[in-house]
Amino acid sequence: MKKNYFLVSRMMILMLSFFVLTSVVNGQLYINEFMASNDAAFAGPQGDFPDWIEIYNAGTEAVDLSGYYMADDLADTSSMYQIPSTYPDSVTVEAGGFILFYANKGQESSVLNLNFKLSGGGEQVGFWDPEKIFLDSLTYGDQGTDTSYGRYVDGTDNWFTMIVYTPGAANQHISSVGEIEDYASVSQNFPNPFSAKTNIQFTLERPEQVSIKIFDVRGTLITVLTDENYSQGVHTIQWDASAMPAGYYFYTLQTNTGVITKKALIIR
Repeated sequence: MKKNYFLVSRMMILMLSFFVLTSVVNGQLYINEFMASNDAAFAGPQGDFPDWIEIYNAGTEAVDLSGYYMADDLADTSSMYQIPSTYPDSVTVEAGGFILFYANKGQESSVLNLNFKLSGGGEQVGFWDPEKIFLDSLTYGDQGTDTSYGRYVDGTDNWFTMIVYTPGAANQHISSVGEIEDYASVSQNFPNPFSAKTNIQFTLERPEQVSIKIFDVRGTLITVLTDENYSQGVHTIQWDASAMPAGYYFYTLQTNTGVITKKALIIR
């Protein structure tokens, strides 16, 4: 009787360990980046330019996503698409790695293709395990063309527009600067805070193609203030935000060598 007790106890410990491991693994899978308006930014393996969704595995073990579900409607469970188990190696995401699924309604052609497309005007994306236990979801707004939306740092709750999109790799925040600081700089807008209009001043060490864009705190593109060639020297652009709601906004200066981001505050 005592031997059976220890046998049952050991089996229960093993079962509990399995369930804990499963929960931990599932809890470390994230919808990490996506592009919902891919006109010419990133070509898919079949030669088209599909919408795409990146899954990130923050865990320490590879995960076979065969049997997992994805959908673009969180309320309609009948629309959930189950990732096939035909080629498990093709749908396995390595520990600390990334895997891309293509939202192109081309599921007949590849195990990485989904049976839905993403709306550039905004919608939902959901992710479930094989038991239909919820793992992750996102409700997003209007998306810019050829611009992705992703978490920074990977797997965290902070979402930003990714001007430098990174399908299958670690995300780079819009404030990444690289070598741009050697050739360009942008000052804090003035006045700041402001209620109607503000000035954005930038300095170029050489002639550059410059794009200055405004984003809200969700990473949605609000407006493009300028996108043209500028000579070496100091330049000033005015942003008329009199029609915008109060709150924080990001403005980015982008050249061929990178992007610089600053934050502005509108008050009413």
